[in-house]
Parts: sequence; structure tokens; C-alpha cells
Amino acid sequence: MTPEGGRHLRRIATHGMLIAFGVLLAMGIGELAVRASWTPTVAPVYLPPRDDLPIIEGIFGLTRPNVSGIYRGVYYRSNSAGLRGPEYAPHPAPGVFRIAIFGDSFTMGDGVLEEQAYPHVLQRKLRRRYDQAFEVLNWGLAGVNTQQAVLRAASLAPHFNPDLLVYGFTVNDIEGEQYRHSAEIETQIAQQVRYLRYSYSPSYLLRFAWPRLLSLQELFSPARGGYLNELLDNYLNNPAAWRDLEGALDELAAESKRLDTPVVVFIHTTLIYLNRLHPLRFAYSRLAEAAQERGLPTIHSLEHFHGQRAEELWVNEVDPHPNDLGHEILAQALLDGLAEMPEAPPELRESPRRRYAPSTAETTRPPE
Repeated sequence: MTPEGGRHLRRIATHGMLIAFGVLLAMGIGELAVRASWTPTVAPVYLPPRDDLPIIEGIFGLTRPNVSGIYRGVYYRSNSAGLRGPEYAPHPAPGVFRIAIFGDSFTMGDGVLEEQAYPHVLQRKLRRRYDQAFEVLNWGLAGVNTQQAVLRAASLAPHFNPDLLVYGFTVNDIEGEQYRHSAEIETQIAQQVRYLRYSYSPSYLLRFAWPRLLSLQELFSPARGGYLNELLDNYLNNPAAWRDLEGALDELAAESKRLDTPVVVFIHTTLIYLNRLHPLRFAYSRLAEAAQERGLPTIHSLEHFHGQRAEELWVNEVDPHPNDLGHEILAQALLDGLAEMPEAPPELRESPRRRYAPSTAETTRPPE
């Protein structure tokens, strides 16, 4: 080797070491920065199931009147109308502003206690924020799609006379007769395992970066056989399924006029990839546009979830329904959204605050 060649190799080695040192330094700084800004999440605490209570099975079990039992590992009760929660009079008491929230398992509170579900949390937050008495009814039911949710609200509203209806919309509410199923269970399990791969890594930087890299991939190239790819197909390439969804929104707008009751569409955030690259924005935006075209104002919850670790908001590692922390964020998003709406009822505009003592309806633990 010539002296010139030796000097060239030394320069390459020196540059390589400098680049490697720079990469390691940048990773170290990134690790320190992420650790410094990391907010630990307190794990939710759930009561163990009661051995003396029956197990509730399926939708028909959930809608039976006066049920008291265990559903998905937590205590569940229904009132005489088959709704989750305490008894409610046909009309709100004088001076009470009544809100009814209808939707699917997110609204019902699948996997959490009654008082942890966001309709109940919203009631508590409203009473603390406003100089006004509030009552929030939970009409959520696991497994319903948009058409079924609207029919349920239309049948219940005349009996309970709410002042405001809120439709808690989840992206899978589009599933109806025309919906195309293409996701494969093996692919979904593999994606779940991949998503959680570095959730408890010693490197905070890896915990932070990994889901963002995956969301970038899902945003531009969703995995074939995955659930996101299935949703993309139905929202963008399945006109029949979309027409069914629009038809249900038409019915909802018509019911709002018939009942002379305002309706708000509250868009739930699917608890994956909770960052600026969240790949389901397209579905939220399309639904919001369709609702607003029909005079149904919408409230998004995604911004309130940005920066959260999705898996810390799940009921458990195999059930991505929101836990109590996830419901707390949903309730705050809805509370803020209602206050910011130009067409919000006067009762929901900013006013002097007064704290209310919990009512008996808020005590929802099983009897000892």
C-alpha cells in the first residue's frame, strides 16, 4: 500500500469514528431529553370481580333491565330501562341540564367501572366547572354500529327527554351489512406484538421512537391483512358501506329536528399511534365532514391524546379499549369541545364555577 493510500484509509477510519461518536452522542442526548420530559403513568386499579355475582354475557345480557353482575371482569348494573347506571326520571328535575351520550363499547365503558366511563366522568367535570346542575346518561352499548346507535337514541330520547344528545363515534361504527372484512387475526396479533415490542425497553428513546416509526409506516403503507388496511378500504373504497353510514347520519339529523334536541358528534380516538402521524385522521376527518354537512357539529378528541403512550391507556395488553385514564381524557376532550362550540347551549358556556357534592346516583359500586 502506498503512503497516500494509507493516509486515505486513516482519514476514512477517522471520519467513521467521528460519525459513530456523533450518532452515539445524539442518541445519548435524545435519551436524556426523553427521560427528562417523560411523564410516568399511574397504573389503573380495578376491583376484583365479586364471586357472588353472575357473569353477564353478550348484548342481550347488557340490555336486560335491572341487571347486576360481572361483564368483562368488572361490575356492571343496568336500570329498569336496561341502561347502564342508576334510575332516571322521564324528565330532568327543574334546573338540571340533561345530556344523553349514545354509542358503542367506548361510550358504555367496556372493561371499566360505571363511574370510570367518560359519560359519568363528564357529569362530574361539568358539575365542577359550571354554576349549573347537570345529569349525563350513558346510553352506550357494546357492539352497535352507527345505524343501531341512532335507532337506540331515537327510541330512548322520547322517554328521557335530554336537552342535548351526544353521539360517541368510533371508527368501527361503519361496520354494517355492506362492510368488507379483510383483516386476518394472525396479522393483527403480529402487529399487536410488534407494537408492544419496546414498550418496556430500558431505553426511553426507543420507547418513544418505535411507535412513531410504526405509525409512519402505517400512514403510507398499511399492512395487508391488518385492521388499518381494512378500515382504509371501507372508508375510501367501499361506496356502499359509506352510503349506509351517511344514511344513518341523515336519520340522526332528522331525529334532531323531530325531537327539537341538538346533537353533537364526538369522535373517539382509537388508542394507537398517538402522535402527529396518527394514521386514522382520514377516517375522523371524513366522518366530521359528513356530519357537519348535515348540520351536526363535531368534536374531535385526538389532540387531547397526543403524546400519550397508547398501551398505558388500554384496559390490558390484549384489549385496547380505554381504561379509566383513557376515559378521563375522553371526558376532558368532550368537556372542552362543548365549551368551545359556537352553537353550544347557554348552560355549556363559561360561567361561575361551583362545586357540587356527589349525588347518590354517583355511588355505583356493588352493594356490600
